[in-house]
Amino acid sequence: MWWICQILAVTLISAAHVFNRWAGLNEVGFFIKWGVNVGMQVIAAPLFITAYMRAPSLFQPWFLGTASIALLGFLASLIFFGESIVVLKILGAALALAGAVLLIL
Repeated sequence: MWWICQILAVTLISAAHVFNRWAGLNEVGFFIKWGVNVGMQVIAAPLFITAYMRAPSLFQPWFLGTASIALLGFLASLIFFGESIVVLKILGAALALAGAVLLIL
């Protein structure tokens, strides 16, 4: 159950960063950026707290979060911003995700 909370929280943080990049490119006002970021963090913080409280050890949610945010960042750069696909990026995301899975087991 803890890993669901961790993945949801990381997804919210990734969405906030995608919004920040999009808003920076489209010159969205400061208070709108601030409101979106604070709103997402208000939702993500209890999920992170729950994940770290229920996880069997510290490093499992830590590495799952790191791998998830790397994978979501990679996918967001492709889907939302049309950045190029490089084998090294794919390999890095795959290794991060595989490492997180191995640490959870």
